[in-house]
Amino acid sequence: MRTLNPGASRGHKYAALLALLLVSLAVESFDARLGAEGTLSDACRTLLAIAMLFIVFERRRERTVMAVIISAAFAIAWWRDASGTSLDTALSIALSALISLFDWAAVWVILRDLLRRRAVGGENVLGAICGYLIAGDAWAGVNDVAYLLAPAAYSINPAVEALLSDWHGRHALFSYYGFTQMLTLGYADVTPARAPATTLSLLGALFGVFYTAIVVSQLVQLAQSEKRPTNGG
Repeated sequence: MRTLNPGASRGHKYAALLALLLVSLAVESFDARLGAEGTLSDACRTLLAIAMLFIVFERRRERTVMAVIISAAFAIAWWRDASGTSLDTALSIALSALISLFDWAAVWVILRDLLRRRAVGGENVLGAICGYLIAGDAWAGVNDVAYLLAPAAYSINPAVEALLSDWHGRHALFSYYGFTQMLTLGYADVTPARAPATTLSLLGALFGVFYTAIVVSQLVQLAQSEKRPTNGG
């Protein structure tokens, strides 16, 4: 009789999550570039958040807490779309902060579960990639909040400055910037001019380096442990 492999099932779930993350990033960028109202972007984010709740947060208590946090975030986002009005600064800060908190919790859970595993598998690699992409979105939320609190801390290229007037465009821009932080790249579209932007840029670069180092080290360690002969072998 064929037995189910929990690791393979989880790997398939992370493969689906990875696909959703990539689609969401593409839609967010495309939606912002078109100057659309962001309804499609919000729909993708809602679907992505539901997937993360059931794939990343497997413990009931964690899932419940995260469901409350992300529900509050999307209540703000969907109210904005339904009312057809722009979010004021306070609501924009609340929205970005809630999404960032949800993302950081997901990254922490993915790393925690990876470090507790005793065998290497495809779900480990896919989960780590998902964690990296989620972290990029988390840094976008952090930088969005920092920009709203201290706009002069960032120097924005005039070619993309128009994106800052809308939450969706601003988040798409800072999502792009978040990944350049973690990859220690710079394209001069968004440049940290002073604190807190300079501090966040440094922390983002350090996070990207250490995340990659921790994940690679753990995967190598798991692969080596599987190759070691047992005492009875």
